[in-house]
Amino acid sequence: MSAAAAVLAHGLPKLGIIAGRGELPRTLIHACEQSARPYFVLALEDAADEETVAATGDNYAWIRLGAIGKALELLHKQQVQEVVLAGYVSRPKLSTLRPDLKGTKLLARIGSQLLTGDNELLTSIVEFLEEEGLRVVGAEEVVRDLVAPEGLIGSHYPDKRAQSDIAFGARIARAIGELDIGQAVVVQNQKVLGVEAIEGTDALIARCADLREEKGGVLVKVKKPQQERRVDLPTIGVATVQNVARSGLAGIAIEAGASLIINRREVARTADALGIFVVGFTMLE
Repeated sequence: MSAAAAVLAHGLPKLGIIAGRGELPRTLIHACEQSARPYFVLALEDAADEETVAATGDNYAWIRLGAIGKALELLHKQQVQEVVLAGYVSRPKLSTLRPDLKGTKLLARIGSQLLTGDNELLTSIVEFLEEEGLRVVGAEEVVRDLVAPEGLIGSHYPDKRAQSDIAFGARIARAIGELDIGQAVVVQNQKVLGVEAIEGTDALIARCADLREEKGGVLVKVKKPQQERRVDLPTIGVATVQNVARSGLAGIAIEAGASLIINRREVARTADALGIFVVGFTMLE
């Protein structure tokens, strides 16, 4: 079946997946294949995993970060109508970008945002893509059960001390989000052990492992108040659960309705097996 015929048959526009590191791009590929939705993957050099590329068959192209014109050319040639940005991408050094003409245009718009917080940078990228005729969608629009529900994910429940840490951590995480610093904190006994910065959640968990006073502590992740919802929502997966358990933390709390859980069933199974809790909570204004 041709791409055009597939769109007519299923009512789903062809999806371009701009893939960075991690499980999320593969989750989107699987969802497209399950629904017979046409898709094309742009695998970002020095970011996308080989496993992601292997999952596409030959339905992909490698692209370097600065080659914006080439990326747009490929997406339009593939008749992509919607795009999703999925996976972690390290912030590049300006000296390594080597932008093409379109890339230079985008860099001129972004300016100093490339050196500061994420939110304005990502918003500018979304606006640029939409000006080029592409509709940017969130990962949760492709995979409906990605959004974290309220309540337990698994069978372990946070004790009273952990519940106090969740409430405290949520306030701290919201405060650093307002400053566009990060989305996550690790807290124990209402003390901040670490704040997520440019290194990402896994590195935050690792550096807090030796800072605990005793067994316990909670990873808390919330959406930044001003965040562009279609990109970079707080996300956890099986690897997050394993890292939290390895570091001796008691569990994970994520903002319900504003965070993503990759492979929720496997996250619950892994959390139960490792004896930690995973819970979705609602922010109180």
